[in-house]
Amino acid sequence: AVVSTQSTGDDQDPNEIPAISFFTALKLPGVVEFSIALFFAKLVCYTFLFCLPNYVHSIKIGNVTYPPDKSADIASFYDIGGIVGSIICGLLADRTNCNAIVCVVFQLVSVPLLYLYYTQGGASMVAQLCWMTLLGFFSNGPYALITTAVSADLGTSESIRGSAQALATVSAIIDGTGSIGATIGPYLTSVIINDKTGPDTYQNVFYLLMASAFVAALCLLRLMVKEIQRLRIRRIRRETLTASIQVDPRRTSVRGADRHID
Repeated sequence: AVVSTQSTGDDQDPNEIPAISFFTALKLPGVVEFSIALFFAKLVCYTFLFCLPNYVHSIKIGNVTYPPDKSADIASFYDIGGIVGSIICGLLADRTNCNAIVCVVFQLVSVPLLYLYYTQGGASMVAQLCWMTLLGFFSNGPYALITTAVSADLGTSESIRGSAQALATVSAIIDGTGSIGATIGPYLTSVIINDKTGPDTYQNVFYLLMASAFVAALCLLRLMVKEIQRLRIRRIRRETLTASIQVDPRRTSVRGADRHID
């Protein structure tokens, strides 16, 4: 007997599927929006990552100025909040299947938190740590979500399904754009400060960070609207199904029998 070794299209090795072009990847739904959003989200996160110890050292917390080593220890609470925020942000995205909504909410909340941290963070050590941790919670969540889950979700697009090279291209575009923001943020901070001294040295820096967080949220508004519409359609279908079951109770037993057969 002769065994046929001819493979079908479904058995094609994903590594043999040609990668899509750069501009084709840009045309995929959500790639441009999430790329620009990550640009501004990383700008905020990396500016804090590199400049927060210097900022803490330059201000008085409860009328006390802390040395650089102690300031670095205090700034670590921003990272602690970011770790927890990234986990919660991912859990919310998995439970709701609404990445854009979760990112927009987190980014919008971080805008007033930036202002409150700047104006109220120096009142006491407790206020400093609380506002800093909350700020890390809400500003780091979208950054972590976009670089991981969002890039993976975009791989479910029909245009690139089954192509590992295409998924890598999309992920590289999103993360690479964000890395540009991570580079520009600390540089702009150094230009704005420019060896200034005084309590208002970082005022314009915080205005820059607030504007960046707000623009990151704006970039995802279109995707958020689509997700809200999807949730509304899902709710209408659920209500329609519930109403039909109440009108004809026999459908419940029929569906239960179908599940039992399956």
